[in-house]
Amino acid sequence: MSGRKSPPSSPPLIHPEEWPARSGKARVLIENPDRADLWAHADLLRKAGYDVAMCGGPTDVEGQERTVCPLVAEGHCPLVDGADVVVSTTSLTDADEIQARLRTGAAPALVVEGTASELGREGNAVEIAFPVLPTQLVDAVERARTTP
Repeated sequence: MSGRKSPPSSPPLIHPEEWPARSGKARVLIENPDRADLWAHADLLRKAGYDVAMCGGPTDVEGQERTVCPLVAEGHCPLVDGADVVVSTTSLTDADEIQARLRTGAAPALVVEGTASELGREGNAVEIAFPVLPTQLVDAVERARTTP
């Protein structure tokens, strides 16, 4: 043994999927811990003509290993970096930190879904209140893409 101490253990980062080569379609990243919403949003936006990637977000559930968002831990995420629009939700673990990074001018366009009391924060975002209807989601993504 070398006698060196190991660095303190920290939660592992989410290892997101990667974007395929650009196809000419706008890219939308969906972040949502609710798998049903995640898949429903992805299916809807693919049918609307977007390339879609998904992230379940960081986890902090009893009995599971905690994971952290690379955007928060390291300042960047390959999925965010390659997205034209990010659809996020206030129900994410660490939502405040994630959305604070996404609301900056350098980030992709942002759509945030949440309860009326959770919305209305400062920064660039198109906000939609729960329950999110399919037409609202597609409209919000399009507005985010076209709003300077």
